[in-house]
Amino acid sequence: MWLLTCTDYFGRKSWQWENEAQRIRYAISPMDGKEVAAFALSYRRQMTVEIGYTRQEGYELWHVFAEHALRRFRPTDEAEKSLREMGSVKYQVLSPNS
Repeated sequence: MWLLTCTDYFGRKSWQWENEAQRIRYAISPMDGKEVAAFALSYRRQMTVEIGYTRQEGYELWHVFAEHALRRFRPTDEAEKSLREMGSVKYQVLSPNS
């Protein structure tokens, strides 16, 4: 959902961005939390060629970033299966006299 929201936002304000790398930097900026922050920092360093990192071809393109983010954070089959199982649980309400 986050990627879709970013894409919509960039489309509405397309004049605000000179290139896709700026969009990626904007999208990465609020990413925090243990796993997400590590991904964001590593991706940005490979995109901008910071010390100790090799530039990765195509990392400045939004669709490449989105693909990497989806691959890294999309739900696993196990998570989807668990969610379906949770949705199939039926609760029975007992009356106070039962």
